[in-house]
Amino acid sequence: MTGKLVLLTLLLNVFSSFAQKSQSGDGILSGRVVDSDSEKPIDYVAFRLFSKKDSSVIAGVYSDPEGRFTLENLPYGNFYAKLTFTGYQPLQINEIRITQNIKSVNLGILRLEPDRTLNLEEVKVVGELEVLKTGIDKKIYNVGEDLSVKGGTANDVLNNIPSVEVDQDGRIMLRGDGTVTVLIDGRPSSLSGGNGKTLLDALPAGSIERVEVVTNPSAKYDPDGTSGIINIVLKKNKLKGFNGMLSLNAGTGDLNGGNMGDGTFSLSYRNSVMNLYGSYSARYMEGFRNNFSELERTFGDTLTTRIEQMRYGTDLNAGHTFRVGSDFYIKQRHIIGVSATGSLGRRDRAGDQWSGTFDGNDEQLQLWKRTSYDPSDQHNLDVNINYKYDLKKDRGNLVFDINQSLGQEDIEGFYDQRYYTLDSLPIGNYSVEQELYNTEKNNVFSAQGDLVYLFPELKARMETGVKAINRNQGVDTYSQSYDTVQFVFLEDTISNFVYRYNEQIYSVYGIFGQELGKFKYQGGVRLEKAYQIPDLVSDSIRIVNDYFNVFPSLHLRYAFTPKSEVSLSYSRRINRASSSNLNPFTSYADPYNLQVGNPYLQPEFIDSYDLGYAIEKKKFNITSSIYYRYTTGMIQRVREYYDEYRSATTYANIDKSHSFGSELVLIFRPFSWWRNTLSGNLSYVIYDEEDEDLNWNTRGTNGNIKYAGTFDFWKKTASVQINATYNAPRVTVQGTAQRRGAVDLSGEKKFKEGQISVGFRITDLFNRQGFEFNVDQPSIYQRAEFKWLTRKYLLTFTYKFGKLEMSNKRSGAGGDGGFDM
Repeated sequence: MTGKLVLLTLLLNVFSSFAQKSQSGDGILSGRVVDSDSEKPIDYVAFRLFSKKDSSVIAGVYSDPEGRFTLENLPYGNFYAKLTFTGYQPLQINEIRITQNIKSVNLGILRLEPDRTLNLEEVKVVGELEVLKTGIDKKIYNVGEDLSVKGGTANDVLNNIPSVEVDQDGRIMLRGDGTVTVLIDGRPSSLSGGNGKTLLDALPAGSIERVEVVTNPSAKYDPDGTSGIINIVLKKNKLKGFNGMLSLNAGTGDLNGGNMGDGTFSLSYRNSVMNLYGSYSARYMEGFRNNFSELERTFGDTLTTRIEQMRYGTDLNAGHTFRVGSDFYIKQRHIIGVSATGSLGRRDRAGDQWSGTFDGNDEQLQLWKRTSYDPSDQHNLDVNINYKYDLKKDRGNLVFDINQSLGQEDIEGFYDQRYYTLDSLPIGNYSVEQELYNTEKNNVFSAQGDLVYLFPELKARMETGVKAINRNQGVDTYSQSYDTVQFVFLEDTISNFVYRYNEQIYSVYGIFGQELGKFKYQGGVRLEKAYQIPDLVSDSIRIVNDYFNVFPSLHLRYAFTPKSEVSLSYSRRINRASSSNLNPFTSYADPYNLQVGNPYLQPEFIDSYDLGYAIEKKKFNITSSIYYRYTTGMIQRVREYYDEYRSATTYANIDKSHSFGSELVLIFRPFSWWRNTLSGNLSYVIYDEEDEDLNWNTRGTNGNIKYAGTFDFWKKTASVQINATYNAPRVTVQGTAQRRGAVDLSGEKKFKEGQISVGFRITDLFNRQGFEFNVDQPSIYQRAEFKWLTRKYLLTFTYKFGKLEMSNKRSGAGGDGGFDM
């Protein structure tokens, strides 16, 4: 019934627009829209003409790249007009008259005022460099402008953002901390991972419009994540008319192998009634994935055992991603949006791992090889319905949002372990053969309602809302081993279990903020009732964690000048253990490097403080901050050691930790053809554990530096870009970990006014990118190194038709799943 009403309303709007045209005359109305501060033209401003008699809409148009607009064939009469555009205060013109004697009316230059009261958390001081926009507490990374990620994935995109790192398992860290909340279009999604895993490496960079990073969010947003929120905004049409784009990328790893290719095709159509958009991406990437590990165990003062492991393997990553949706402009202030985003992925890994054991005299004792083949299939689907109602007199809006996310991953494992003499000769037919079958499901439902109400006379803003999130996740694992007597595979108990996880979060929040001259303040609080229920079905154990928490936030800002300001913010946050963290059943994919969760983990709580300063000059922008985080019950990934050779990765709560840090982003443009972005993050962390037997009391410095430089030439139709990253060793509770950075080189040449572009990309030019960790504890030392295909040579091609670029770059956030900060 609801669908029929929507369709009927849509048809009535279309009929109404035709009826209005049938009453057209020969009147002409024109004008030009500019920014009141910079006097620069504003593209895509909505201009609507209303009848003074009954307030009906007579006609509408969008401004062009020069800010100009023209309405023709208008009837005679008395009218008024409204101009609206994101990030600016609405403008109303009350007296417009078209008569037989005055058929052509030019409104002249219309100046829109930037909206300084619409959102008191708005990042006012913004450094714009096409790729990166920075503010005191927010960064916006425009993916489409970055040459270095073409043909890449979402993980490549994240690695280009200041203070963000992605390790070999796809674990994301922000400001040296690995507890980050990742959202897709501002919502929880199976695309950002389930059961503790990330699927972002299956999301093509070409499907992403921008990434928003908020380090100290207000009470409006979910408090999950120690170091903040990363929001990945997928592409969606914003431009009128019919538009399309085709992008193709092809390359190789070493000119002999590691072939790869991907492509993206998108279409969109927008008019005054609806906005339709759709896109499809496909990818195919061959690669390798190798690792080396050495573990030494001592008892007393004598080295008794050592095991060395070397693995060489292949890695195939292929899949499809699609996105379709539409916004329906039902009435003057009503918008209904629907969208669906899905992905189908295939990940096949195979390899041989050689293992050898040694005694205290470095004499080799054993040698064996484990051959593995691990194919997996992923299926994910997000469906969203949203409704927005703009209050009268531009007093705010009411938004309802419902999102359903479904994901499933089917993983198989085939293992054959054979033993050899020290001369690498097989020992008879003795072997161990195993097969594992694993299905993981992820079901996330969220619903929320938000109300924003403005008090223009007070330059104040009030927000309130409610939200519910329900996560249901499960893991079903079956394993069997080959019986050499019966010559068949028989069910075993190595890795057979059923695990279910349910999480329910119900929250309500309220925020109030105001602008007092050069000073802004905003305070808020979020109340949350949450349940975490790991269900160990196979062991008939069900653990219910039931807790209620209060999360306050406070943001203060003072503007010395319109382009220089200082801010101080505080928020209380939480980090909940994931389904995988709580899963106590052991993964035996590698019997000497096990993985096991801890069902008794408790949430960690964080008090986060941030002092920031930003200044914008003609040729450079600087954004800096000093931050401090105090964490209680900190969840950390640790390694436990069992017998001589076996160890396991698990999770534990640490009493508390302190993190002091500073961040700096410098955007420097000495010439119009040379743009530079240099960012750095440096922090000092202290892990404090009262149980001295655990040896988890440690401290140290973490940091990284990133540089991006772009050179334009050939009348700015060609560009060359270089990206370089250095990550210092990161301190953990048991040792250090380090992701080695890369140097990337890319270039592009545009033809036919940017309609066609061809380019190249070389990733990890010096083939240095990798990951390593060291565990240094009494009687235990372990070192491991991971290397995968990182040096790639790609050719890129893009064809655009219609109009795919907005000339006005002011708006970078808000709406379309973005954070309106």
